[in-house]
Amino acid sequence: MKIAELKELLEAGEWNDVEFKEARTAVPRSAFETISAFANTHGGRLVFGIGQHGEEFKVIGVDKPDKVQGDFLSLLHADQKVNHDVQVNEQRFHIDDKIVLAFHIAENPRTRKPVYLDGDIRRTFLRKGSGDYRAQMQDIERMLRDATADRWDSQPFERVLLEEAFEPSSLRWFRDRFHSANSGTDSEEPDESFLYRWGYLIKDGKRRIPTHGAIMLFGSSLAVHQLIPRPTLDVQFLGYATNEEMPRTRWIDRIVCEENIIHAWEQLVAKYKFFMPKPFRDIDPVTLGRRDDPPGFRVFREAAMNLLIHQDYGDHSRKAVIKFFRDGIQFWNPGDVFGDDSRLMEPGEKEVRNPGITAAMRRIAMCEQAGTGMRMMREEWQAVGHPAPTYKNDRAWKAFELFIPELDKEVDMASDLMKAMFGATRPESPTQSPTQSPTQSASQFERLLILLQESEMSSGELREALDIKHRPTFRQNYLHPAMKAGYIEYTIPEKPNSRLQKYRLTEKGRGFLSTNEREGE
Repeated sequence: MKIAELKELLEAGEWNDVEFKEARTAVPRSAFETISAFANTHGGRLVFGIGQHGEEFKVIGVDKPDKVQGDFLSLLHADQKVNHDVQVNEQRFHIDDKIVLAFHIAENPRTRKPVYLDGDIRRTFLRKGSGDYRAQMQDIERMLRDATADRWDSQPFERVLLEEAFEPSSLRWFRDRFHSANSGTDSEEPDESFLYRWGYLIKDGKRRIPTHGAIMLFGSSLAVHQLIPRPTLDVQFLGYATNEEMPRTRWIDRIVCEENIIHAWEQLVAKYKFFMPKPFRDIDPVTLGRRDDPPGFRVFREAAMNLLIHQDYGDHSRKAVIKFFRDGIQFWNPGDVFGDDSRLMEPGEKEVRNPGITAAMRRIAMCEQAGTGMRMMREEWQAVGHPAPTYKNDRAWKAFELFIPELDKEVDMASDLMKAMFGATRPESPTQSPTQSPTQSASQFERLLILLQESEMSSGELREALDIKHRPTFRQNYLHPAMKAGYIEYTIPEKPNSRLQKYRLTEKGRGFLSTNEREGE
């Protein structure tokens, strides 16, 4: 750092990567809290000889620089003061005949976190904004989980019997794609032998036990619920933009998946198929890729898969969320970047939180190969005229957020889906009743078709049955998309505005319901 940079920092004030201390004659105790906070998050600069006057920071100088610097470095390396070595680079500046000491504190690697003080793990600190905050126990547990060499997804799972551990349809889904993508493998090999061969069962004496990763990939409902007490994925469809005020009801439609990763992906595919059935003539319903592999599909698929395979499943207090806004899609993950986030856009192998889960999806070409996904999303999204996706890797909260912006061109699944759901303008009011549960809202579209499976119904009768009060919103977000898809039709097509007009299910609609039933079995 040069003097000009230091002066810029003084003008900008304290934030998440800079902290000022007076430290005229002695090292303040709070300096070590900042050391812990910087080492546990993104690193930063600790500067001595700076005083605060109101909102301004001014150089006051360190009166005994040699003593202060010596004491600081000695204490930093003293036994029991800091539990892990911390990389510190010091500099001395002369500004207006005053001495300023600056120390750059590097972020510690994940294997040497948490950094805590005085031998007390409760004295772990995190940097949030311009302050140092004592970490909560759940923050500490997240760091400890990432620090261990034994990855969460490789650990054995013994809460259910082996014969109850797997969902046959999910395992068959995976194996069909695996053998198709990997020629020469034995498709007739028994499931248990296949799982053991690829590391999803481990040996314990004479027994074979599934790993956490195997349960998350293709585990039964019973096994998944025994493993994680929270949803795998929460998908919310929001009728407003990120820069608009949030309405009283936050979402219009929602999928809350509490099953395995493959089921979560199938639910995303089913939602897309409902809104955009025609393009599926040329789209692989598994990977959502066309033969010409348009960039919008690849970007969305990569972002969704990254969310499913890289999250911290050991974190039982938070869940992964995909939010469809009118101006983009936000992907929020419990769990920050596992390795060095400065290399996120660089090619080459990188450390991943769940290597077994990640390898499984790469083996069936459901996500890009190592080191290429983030770069591909940025390049392909910009190539079709959109701003580059943005991301935030939050070490303090141990979370990762990706935002794919400006879905205003008909180039990808997300844009078409948003237009099918919300039309050209924002709905005047939400479709969801305040009393509805997420499960009820998530199945609204299917319920509409199921209602018409039994008998013909008018628009008013359908709204009443679905408990949707706002007629324009119902027509725009439910009725019209279903008609456009060819799933329902008028009973009096020659008189669309007849007061006797009703709606009935088409053969195509019956086929859709039949397919969904088979997929859900």
